[in-house]
Amino acid sequence: MKITYKTNSEVYDLLINMEDRTPSENATLAYVEKFLKYDRNVDIAKLYSDISKVHRLPRDAITKIIDIRPGTPEELIAILNSYSINVDNKVLDSIIDILKGL
Repeated sequence: MKITYKTNSEVYDLLINMEDRTPSENATLAYVEKFLKYDRNVDIAKLYSDISKVHRLPRDAITKIIDIRPGTPEELIAILNSYSINVDNKVLDSIIDILKGL
């Protein structure tokens, strides 16, 4: 089975556009709605692309960064540490600047 990582916004878009949802899908939609960090007009694919241009990171790490939307380098370091990723301050600042620009 191939694992694909989706941001909360991507899951929300998938579920909200379904005509008939199961109770489990409704529960997932309600859960995801609580944790959305972006307006509906934010292009998540472009955000992913912008972050991946700054530094080569695994998709799951970028997905987590997008979902959590850290506001400080320290918060971003905590996320990256969970994936055993170390980057320099320039990369941290660049990613934070991208997220703050939304």
